[in-house]
Amino acid sequence: MRGYPKYIATKQDYENLLKMPEFSKQAAADLEALAKVDTAKVTRAIRPVDEAKPDGEWVTEEITNPKPEWKRKGFDTIKMVTNAAKEVTDGK
Repeated sequence: MRGYPKYIATKQDYENLLKMPEFSKQAAADLEALAKVDTAKVTRAIRPVDEAKPDGEWVTEEITNPKPEWKRKGFDTIKMVTNAAKEVTDGK
């Protein structure tokens, strides 16, 4: 690998970067940013306002996100994300 990756796909990627002295601080900062992103709720479309215009406006509802960003990365809880970042910033 050359340089810091443009995209970090998984929990394992974060763990590997945290172990590398040259990337640990940046990975910790990225984990903190991941924890701050509010993906707990999402909006989903239910039905079109006008059935004759399906590409027009839709009636929507806000629901709990079944797969927030941190869960897609492989973390079980948001606390795991903050703890992983905290270990590096605390110097452990």
